[in-house]
Amino acid sequence: MKKSGWRPERRNRNIGTAASGHGQSNKMTIPNSRFDRFGMDTVFQERVKPTRVETIEIGGNSLTVLYEEPRPGFTYGCSPKDIAHLLSHIPADDFDLIDLIVFRQPTLKQAQQNPVWGRLRYCAAIGSFLGPTVYLEAQKIGVSFKWTKKMSLDDQAELARLRADGHTITENRREFVITPSEDSIRNTLLYRTLLHEIGHWVQYEKEALDETTSLSKAPDLAYDLYFSKPSKEREQFADRYATEKAALLRSKGVLPFNPII
Repeated sequence: MKKSGWRPERRNRNIGTAASGHGQSNKMTIPNSRFDRFGMDTVFQERVKPTRVETIEIGGNSLTVLYEEPRPGFTYGCSPKDIAHLLSHIPADDFDLIDLIVFRQPTLKQAQQNPVWGRLRYCAAIGSFLGPTVYLEAQKIGVSFKWTKKMSLDDQAELARLRADGHTITENRREFVITPSEDSIRNTLLYRTLLHEIGHWVQYEKEALDETTSLSKAPDLAYDLYFSKPSKEREQFADRYATEKAALLRSKGVLPFNPII
C-alpha cells in the first residue's frame, strides 16, 4: 500500500507566528494613509488642533506659532516667548523663510511608536497655514526609554549630547536607560532641537533655493540633488549647525536663560 506522505504529528512550524500572519491585524502602527477621517489629504503631523495661535516678531520677521496644550505629565520645557528670545540672537537669514513654529502634542501611540524631539517639514499644510514648519513635540516627564549598547558612532555622539543636556542615564548589561526631567527636556528641545531643525533649513536654502550656491541652476534638479543626499549627511550638517550656534550663544552668555513666562 502506497503511503500518502502526510504525517499528522508534523505541525507547520509557522503556525501562531508572524510568518503565518498572526498578530498582523492588531499590530501597533501609525496609519500611513494621507487621508484623515474627514477626507482631508494630510499626514499625521499636520493634524494639529492648536489651543492658541500667536504671532512673534523677531527683527523684521514675523512667525506664526501654533500651540497645542500638553497633556498632563507632558511638557515642551519652553514657551513661544522662549523661542522668540533665542531666535532674536540667530542671524535672521537662517530662518527668514520659515513660516510656522508648531508646539505639537503627539498621541500616545505616536509617542510610543515614533518618538521624536522635533522635525522640519519643508512645506506643511495645517488648516489655512501653508509653508516651511518647525515642530517641537511634547515629551513625557520622568518616563524612561532604552537604547541598546550596540550603537553606531552617530548614536554614541547623540547619547553624549543627551547626557550633556542633563538627562539621567544609567546602564545595565545590555542597555542604556535614559530618563528625562523637565529641565533636561528644555535643554534638548530649546537649546538643541530648535537649532538642529533650523540647521536643516539653512542647508536646504543654501543647496536647493539660493541660485548662487545651489547644487544646480535648475531648481527642480537642485531639489532632487539635495534630497538624494544620504540622510546621515544632512543630519550631520544640522548637528554641526546646532552645536556651533549653541556654543557661540553660550560664549556670549545668551544660553542658558530662565523661562520667560
